[in-house]
Amino acid sequence: MPQPLTGPLVGQHILVTRPAGQAASLIAGIEQLGGRATHIPFLAINPVADLRALEAIRRRLTSYQACLFISANAVQSAWPTLTAQQPWPEPLTAAVVGPGTAQVLRGLGVSRVVLPEARYDSEGLLALPFFAPDQCQGRAFALIRGEGGRDLIARTLQERGAQVDEASAYERSLHPDAIHSVQQLVCQDMPSAMVVTSSESLQRLLIAAPADLVRAIQQVPVIAPHERIAQAARASGFAQAFVSAGGDEGILKFMQTYNGSSFTDAPGMDVL
Repeated sequence: MPQPLTGPLVGQHILVTRPAGQAASLIAGIEQLGGRATHIPFLAINPVADLRALEAIRRRLTSYQACLFISANAVQSAWPTLTAQQPWPEPLTAAVVGPGTAQVLRGLGVSRVVLPEARYDSEGLLALPFFAPDQCQGRAFALIRGEGGRDLIARTLQERGAQVDEASAYERSLHPDAIHSVQQLVCQDMPSAMVVTSSESLQRLLIAAPADLVRAIQQVPVIAPHERIAQAARASGFAQAFVSAGGDEGILKFMQTYNGSSFTDAPGMDVL
Protein backbone atom coordinates (compact mmCIF):
# COMPACT_ATOMS: atom_id res chain seq x y z
CA MET A 1 0.00 0.00 0.00
CA PRO A 2 1.53 3.40 -0.97
CA GLN A 3 2.17 5.57 2.07
CA PRO A 4 0.51 8.95 2.37
CA LEU A 5 2.89 11.92 2.20
CA THR A 6 1.37 13.35 5.35
CA GLY A 7 -0.04 12.02 8.58
CA PRO A 8 0.74 11.81 12.29
CA LEU A 9 2.99 8.77 11.84
CA VAL A 10 5.16 10.01 8.97
CA GLY A 11 8.73 8.97 9.75
CA GLN A 12 7.68 6.40 12.32
CA HIS A 13 8.38 2.67 12.07
CA ILE A 14 6.06 0.44 14.11
CA LEU A 15 6.75 -3.18 14.99
CA VAL A 16 3.51 -5.19 15.24
CA THR A 17 3.93 -8.39 17.25
CA ARG A 18 0.53 -10.06 16.90
CA PRO A 19 0.27 -13.70 15.78
CA ALA A 20 0.15 -14.52 12.08
CA GLY A 21 -3.16 -13.68 10.43
CA GLN A 22 -4.14 -11.09 13.05
CA ALA A 23 -2.19 -7.98 12.07
CA ALA A 24 -3.42 -6.93 8.61
CA SER A 25 -5.99 -4.33 9.67
CA LEU A 26 -3.67 -2.72 12.22
CA ILE A 27 -0.84 -2.55 9.69
CA ALA A 28 -3.18 -0.99 7.13
CA GLY A 29 -4.26 1.59 9.69
CA ILE A 30 -0.67 2.49 10.56
CA GLU A 31 0.16 2.96 6.88
CA GLN A 32 -2.93 5.11 6.37
CA LEU A 33 -1.61 7.38 9.14
CA GLY A 34 1.66 7.77 7.22
CA GLY A 35 3.77 5.28 9.18
CA ARG A 36 5.65 2.14 8.26
CA ALA A 37 4.82 -1.20 9.87
CA THR A 38 6.80 -4.41 10.23
CA HIS A 39 5.00 -7.57 11.35
CA ILE A 40 6.98 -10.07 13.42
CA PRO A 41 4.75 -12.55 15.27
CA PHE A 42 6.20 -13.25 18.72
CA LEU A 43 3.86 -16.19 19.37
CA ALA A 44 2.86 -19.22 17.35
CA ILE A 45 -0.73 -20.37 17.92
CA ASN A 46 -1.53 -24.05 17.47
CA PRO A 47 -4.72 -26.04 18.18
CA VAL A 48 -4.50 -28.44 21.09
CA ALA A 49 -4.11 -32.11 20.26
CA ASP A 50 -6.61 -33.34 22.86
CA LEU A 51 -10.09 -32.32 21.71
CA ARG A 52 -12.13 -34.24 24.27
CA ALA A 53 -13.12 -31.20 26.35
CA LEU A 54 -14.14 -29.27 23.22
CA GLU A 55 -16.13 -32.24 21.94
CA ALA A 56 -17.93 -32.50 25.28
CA ILE A 57 -18.91 -28.83 25.01
CA ARG A 58 -20.08 -29.37 21.43
CA ARG A 59 -22.47 -32.10 22.56
CA ARG A 60 -23.99 -29.72 25.15
CA LEU A 61 -23.81 -26.53 23.12
CA THR A 62 -27.56 -25.88 23.02
CA SER A 63 -27.84 -26.18 26.81
CA TYR A 64 -25.60 -23.21 27.67
CA GLN A 65 -26.69 -19.73 28.62
CA ALA A 66 -23.69 -18.51 26.62
CA CYS A 67 -20.43 -19.68 25.15
CA LEU A 68 -17.54 -17.43 26.12
CA PHE A 69 -14.53 -17.07 23.82
CA ILE A 70 -11.52 -15.52 25.50
CA SER A 71 -9.89 -14.40 22.22
CA ALA A 72 -10.03 -14.56 18.45
CA ASN A 73 -7.56 -17.43 18.69
CA ALA A 74 -10.11 -19.33 20.79
CA VAL A 75 -12.77 -18.87 18.11
CA GLN A 76 -10.55 -19.85 15.22
CA SER A 77 -9.09 -22.88 16.99
CA ALA A 78 -12.37 -24.20 18.43
CA TRP A 79 -14.75 -23.47 15.56
CA PRO A 80 -14.00 -26.56 13.43
CA THR A 81 -14.69 -28.84 16.40
CA LEU A 82 -17.74 -26.95 17.70
CA THR A 83 -19.42 -26.98 14.29
CA ALA A 84 -18.16 -30.35 13.02
CA GLN A 85 -21.54 -32.09 13.28
CA GLN A 86 -24.02 -29.23 13.38
CA PRO A 87 -24.16 -25.49 12.67
CA TRP A 88 -23.77 -22.98 15.47
CA PRO A 89 -27.12 -22.83 17.34
CA GLU A 90 -28.70 -19.54 16.27
CA PRO A 91 -30.27 -18.75 19.69
CA LEU A 92 -26.98 -19.28 21.56
CA THR A 93 -25.22 -16.14 22.78
CA ALA A 94 -21.49 -15.83 22.30
CA ALA A 95 -19.66 -13.64 24.81
CA VAL A 96 -16.28 -12.09 24.09
CA VAL A 97 -13.77 -9.77 25.70
CA GLY A 98 -13.16 -7.40 22.79
CA PRO A 99 -14.33 -6.16 19.39
CA GLY A 100 -11.75 -8.14 17.41
CA THR A 101 -13.15 -11.44 18.65
CA ALA A 102 -16.69 -10.20 18.08
CA GLN A 103 -15.81 -9.37 14.48
CA VAL A 104 -14.47 -12.89 13.90
CA LEU A 105 -17.66 -14.45 15.27
CA ARG A 106 -19.94 -12.21 13.24
CA GLY A 107 -17.93 -13.12 10.17
CA LEU A 108 -18.79 -16.75 10.94
CA GLY A 109 -22.48 -15.93 11.08
CA VAL A 110 -22.99 -15.66 14.84
CA SER A 111 -25.68 -13.03 15.38
CA ARG A 112 -25.92 -12.93 19.19
CA VAL A 113 -22.67 -11.52 20.55
CA VAL A 114 -22.21 -9.63 23.82
CA LEU A 115 -19.05 -7.72 24.72
CA PRO A 116 -17.98 -4.86 26.97
CA GLU A 117 -18.65 -1.35 25.74
CA ALA A 118 -15.37 0.14 26.92
CA ARG A 119 -13.10 -2.02 29.07
CA TYR A 120 -12.00 -4.88 26.85
CA ASP A 121 -10.82 -7.44 29.38
CA SER A 122 -12.16 -10.16 31.65
CA GLU A 123 -13.20 -7.64 34.27
CA GLY A 124 -15.14 -5.63 31.69
CA LEU A 125 -16.94 -8.74 30.47
CA LEU A 126 -17.89 -9.83 33.99
CA ALA A 127 -19.29 -6.35 34.72
CA LEU A 128 -21.97 -6.71 32.03
CA PRO A 129 -25.57 -7.12 33.27
CA PHE A 130 -25.65 -10.36 31.25
CA PHE A 131 -23.31 -11.84 33.88
CA ALA A 132 -24.91 -10.33 36.99
CA PRO A 133 -25.18 -12.80 39.89
CA ASP A 134 -28.94 -13.24 39.42
CA GLN A 135 -28.32 -14.12 35.75
CA CYS A 136 -25.65 -16.69 36.62
CA GLN A 137 -27.28 -18.59 39.46
CA GLY A 138 -28.10 -22.10 38.30
CA ARG A 139 -27.06 -21.41 34.70
CA ALA A 140 -24.43 -23.22 32.64
CA PHE A 141 -21.74 -21.52 30.56
CA ALA A 142 -19.06 -22.82 28.22
CA LEU A 143 -15.65 -21.14 28.29
CA ILE A 144 -13.21 -21.54 25.40
CA ARG A 145 -9.69 -20.29 26.09
CA GLY A 146 -6.01 -20.92 25.53
CA GLU A 147 -3.88 -23.34 27.47
CA GLY A 148 -2.76 -21.80 30.74
CA GLY A 149 -4.82 -18.59 30.53
CA ARG A 150 -6.23 -16.56 33.43
CA ASP A 151 -8.93 -18.27 35.48
CA LEU A 152 -10.74 -15.09 36.59
CA ILE A 153 -13.83 -15.58 34.40
CA ALA A 154 -14.45 -19.20 35.35
CA ARG A 155 -13.81 -18.58 39.03
CA THR A 156 -16.07 -15.51 39.17
CA LEU A 157 -18.95 -17.18 37.33
CA GLN A 158 -18.72 -20.17 39.68
CA GLU A 159 -18.76 -17.83 42.68
CA ARG A 160 -21.96 -16.35 41.23
CA GLY A 161 -23.58 -19.78 41.17
CA ALA A 162 -22.97 -20.85 37.59
CA GLN A 163 -21.68 -24.10 36.20
CA VAL A 164 -18.71 -23.51 33.89
CA ASP A 165 -17.48 -26.09 31.38
CA GLU A 166 -13.99 -25.14 30.20
CA ALA A 167 -11.95 -26.25 27.22
CA SER A 168 -8.51 -25.19 26.03
CA ALA A 169 -8.62 -24.76 22.26
CA TYR A 170 -5.08 -23.67 21.53
CA GLU A 171 -1.59 -23.47 22.94
CA ARG A 172 0.99 -20.71 22.60
CA SER A 173 4.72 -20.98 22.01
CA LEU A 174 7.49 -18.64 20.94
CA HIS A 175 7.36 -18.30 17.17
CA PRO A 176 10.37 -20.16 15.74
CA ASP A 177 11.39 -17.16 13.60
CA ALA A 178 10.82 -14.45 16.22
CA ILE A 179 14.32 -14.04 17.63
CA HIS A 180 16.11 -14.11 14.28
CA SER A 181 13.62 -11.66 12.76
CA VAL A 182 13.89 -9.23 15.69
CA GLN A 183 17.71 -9.41 15.56
CA GLN A 184 17.67 -8.48 11.88
CA LEU A 185 15.21 -5.66 12.49
CA VAL A 186 17.22 -4.18 15.37
CA CYS A 187 20.41 -4.27 13.30
CA GLN A 188 18.93 -2.89 10.09
CA ASP A 189 15.93 -0.71 10.92
CA MET A 190 15.28 -0.06 14.61
CA PRO A 191 11.54 0.53 15.16
CA SER A 192 10.21 3.69 16.75
CA ALA A 193 7.79 1.66 18.88
CA MET A 194 6.18 -1.76 19.04
CA VAL A 195 2.60 -2.80 19.61
CA VAL A 196 2.35 -5.62 22.16
CA THR A 197 -1.06 -7.17 22.77
CA SER A 198 0.07 -10.07 24.97
CA SER A 199 2.38 -9.91 27.98
CA GLU A 200 3.15 -13.60 27.48
CA SER A 201 4.53 -12.94 23.99
CA LEU A 202 6.96 -10.38 25.38
CA GLN A 203 8.04 -12.60 28.27
CA ARG A 204 8.67 -15.61 26.02
CA LEU A 205 10.83 -13.53 23.68
CA LEU A 206 12.86 -12.02 26.51
CA ILE A 207 13.51 -15.40 28.12
CA ALA A 208 14.83 -16.92 24.88
CA ALA A 209 16.68 -13.92 23.39
CA PRO A 210 20.40 -13.30 23.93
CA ALA A 211 21.27 -10.58 26.42
CA ASP A 212 22.42 -8.01 23.85
CA LEU A 213 19.15 -8.32 21.94
CA VAL A 214 17.15 -7.98 25.15
CA ARG A 215 18.99 -4.76 26.01
CA ALA A 216 18.35 -3.38 22.53
CA ILE A 217 14.61 -4.05 22.37
CA GLN A 218 14.08 -2.82 25.93
CA GLN A 219 14.83 0.65 24.58
CA VAL A 220 11.92 0.44 22.12
CA PRO A 221 8.74 2.07 23.50
CA VAL A 222 5.86 -0.35 23.97
CA ILE A 223 2.26 0.48 23.07
CA ALA A 224 -0.16 -1.87 24.83
CA PRO A 225 -3.97 -1.94 24.76
CA HIS A 226 -4.20 -2.81 28.45
CA GLU A 227 -2.59 -1.50 31.61
CA ARG A 228 -1.68 -5.03 32.72
CA ILE A 229 0.42 -5.58 29.57
CA ALA A 230 2.17 -2.23 29.96
CA GLN A 231 2.95 -3.01 33.59
CA ALA A 232 4.44 -6.35 32.55
CA ALA A 233 6.63 -4.58 29.98
CA ARG A 234 7.82 -2.11 32.59
CA ALA A 235 8.58 -4.93 35.03
CA SER A 236 10.56 -6.67 32.28
CA GLY A 237 12.89 -3.70 31.92
CA PHE A 238 11.31 -1.67 29.13
CA ALA A 239 12.10 2.00 29.48
CA GLN A 240 8.65 3.16 28.35
CA ALA A 241 5.23 1.56 28.11
CA PHE A 242 2.21 3.48 26.82
CA VAL A 243 -1.42 2.43 27.29
CA SER A 244 -3.96 2.77 24.50
CA ALA A 245 -7.60 1.80 24.34
CA GLY A 246 -8.39 -1.73 23.16
CA GLY A 247 -8.75 -3.08 19.64
CA ASP A 248 -7.30 -1.72 16.41
CA GLU A 249 -9.45 1.37 16.63
CA GLY A 250 -8.19 2.20 20.10
CA ILE A 251 -4.55 1.62 19.21
CA LEU A 252 -4.78 3.69 16.03
CA LYS A 253 -6.66 6.50 17.73
CA PHE A 254 -3.97 6.60 20.38
CA MET A 255 -1.25 6.76 17.74
CA GLN A 256 -2.84 9.87 16.27
CA THR A 257 -1.87 11.78 19.43
CA TYR A 258 1.77 11.48 18.41
CA ASN A 259 3.43 14.67 17.28
CA GLY A 260 5.10 13.06 14.29
CA SER A 261 8.67 13.37 15.59
CA SER A 262 8.97 11.04 18.54
CA PHE A 263 7.03 8.50 20.52
CA THR A 264 8.73 9.63 23.69
CA ASP A 265 7.57 13.23 23.83
CA ALA A 266 4.06 13.04 22.44
CA PRO A 267 1.39 14.76 24.53
CA GLY A 268 -1.49 13.03 26.21
CA MET A 269 0.14 9.63 26.78
CA ASP A 270 -0.34 7.43 29.81
CA VAL A 271 3.09 6.12 30.75
CA LEU A 272 3.46 3.39 33.36
